[in-house]
Amino acid sequence: MAKTTLKSLAQALNMSVSTVSKALNDSYEISEVTKKTVQEFAKKHNYQPNVHAKFLKTGKTNTIGVVLPKMTGSFEAQILAGMQKAASAHHYRTIIMNTMENEELEKLALQSMLDKSVDGILFCPIHEESNIDLAKQILKTTPIVVFDRTRYPIETHKVGVLNTDGMYNACKHLWDIGRRKIAIFCGARQGITTERLSGYMEAHRDFQIPVTPAYIVHCNVKSLVDLQDDLETHVKNLLQLPVPPNAIVGVADSITTHLLGILAKLEIKVPETLAVIGFANTDLGLSLNPSLSTIRQPTSEIGEISVNKLVEIMQKKNRSQIEWEDIKLPTSIQLRRSTIG
Repeated sequence: MAKTTLKSLAQALNMSVSTVSKALNDSYEISEVTKKTVQEFAKKHNYQPNVHAKFLKTGKTNTIGVVLPKMTGSFEAQILAGMQKAASAHHYRTIIMNTMENEELEKLALQSMLDKSVDGILFCPIHEESNIDLAKQILKTTPIVVFDRTRYPIETHKVGVLNTDGMYNACKHLWDIGRRKIAIFCGARQGITTERLSGYMEAHRDFQIPVTPAYIVHCNVKSLVDLQDDLETHVKNLLQLPVPPNAIVGVADSITTHLLGILAKLEIKVPETLAVIGFANTDLGLSLNPSLSTIRQPTSEIGEISVNKLVEIMQKKNRSQIEWEDIKLPTSIQLRRSTIG
């Protein structure tokens, strides 16, 4: 089957190549009726623009790069769905690269985005200092919007959630049901840990409950095997303390969801022995045994807003006049059997 080109579209529609090109690029010079006709015909015939030719002509590829630390759970899938929805609405393609919580892979991913001549980058850094010098260098020529792990010291739009408030509310719920000895499972060198641990500490101060240092543990999140090994080790160590905890909060989806499996393996009853709640956006929370209480984040909104803010930067001729926003969306709490029995 012959490849559909601008020329073949123009011939089939009995229009000039220029008219078809402008219609596909949503030009104000073309009527809405013509735009719709051309765009629907192009879609029906699977037209794919020549990105290289477009770049040579305009310096743009209509491509957005997405760099994120992992793609293993519902949280990332939901954010990416929101991004792709918004990108499509703005007539942008997305290129996605997973750094697997590895700083060297993150560096290669960022450099690869430049090699692909993307118009902008949506970046979720591994932690607060990962490849910061490279990101600042890229920012001189290519717009970046930071999402999710927003404690990252570059001047740009940032889109995340009220991490401190979410963890604060998780602790408050546990205290409301009589669980006063709360352990917190953090991700080692993970960009979301600082703010969520801050919420844990703030809640203890406000409710005048002493913090037990041994209850604060950090897990290796670089691989599932490492994470599961650490979770099992930490649970065993905590339960051997003179005063063991009676609840656990997890700072990340992977920690919270896999923790239930580890507790089941160790035959530790939930919530009788340990209540569990934490950040998790899995749609399977109700189907787990026991069903999982979670702090949920508005993932689709994070993705859509991130794209909209990036497009906003890319369309600005004078970026020095942009007032950078640090957007923090509220979380919600969903209570199920892992805390309330």
